[in-house]
Amino acid sequence: MHIDWIYFCIFFGAMLLISFIMSIQSANLYTMHVVIRKFSIIDLQFPASAQELVIFIKGVFKLPVELSKKSLSALNGQLYFDFLLIPAVYGSVFILCMKVSMKMTSFGHMLFAVLAWLQCISLLCGILQNIYLLNKIRPNPEASRPAVHNAFLGFELLKWSLVLTGTVCSVAAIFYFWVVGQYSRHSIDYLLIVAAEIIVISIAKKITTKSEKEQLERFQQTAS
Repeated sequence: MHIDWIYFCIFFGAMLLISFIMSIQSANLYTMHVVIRKFSIIDLQFPASAQELVIFIKGVFKLPVELSKKSLSALNGQLYFDFLLIPAVYGSVFILCMKVSMKMTSFGHMLFAVLAWLQCISLLCGILQNIYLLNKIRPNPEASRPAVHNAFLGFELLKWSLVLTGTVCSVAAIFYFWVVGQYSRHSIDYLLIVAAEIIVISIAKKITTKSEKEQLERFQQTAS
């Protein structure tokens, strides 16, 4: 299977752009738990218990009306945008693994090809996780049974294990090829494209960043 590096640049750029949009949305994620506090999508993906997940979601509906609508919109937006993010992330890792696989023979070739196709499992886990969380977003969600909650966490751990293994192994192998001089002139051009994408998104984040601490204090004063 021949895959050009330009496809990696496209998937990687899409991943950065979608992550940037989601980071803007995350600034509006608040919940009421004793006091108004911020939370992130990671808090929902790795709750300590099924009850903690319910507490986070119920807290969103307990906020002052305006803030509750804004937080609820941001939460739904995060999950729906994640449906676009996951193919960009796992597609990037898939291409990375396949490119390394094509430079190797025998066991190495097979190993990285397997790591590449395992990203399909990560993709499926991500989709199931989002569907599960979207079904929980209502004023009075019920805590899942322990078996369901453990399965949810298991899918989450499996997803991250596969994507991190593929990423770390591929980057390490590519670094080795660069050290020993086994790279083409064209790969430098694509590396510059990736670097440019990172720089552009980093600048955009600095421009759009607001003081979240001041925003939280303002909302707390409004609620008090």
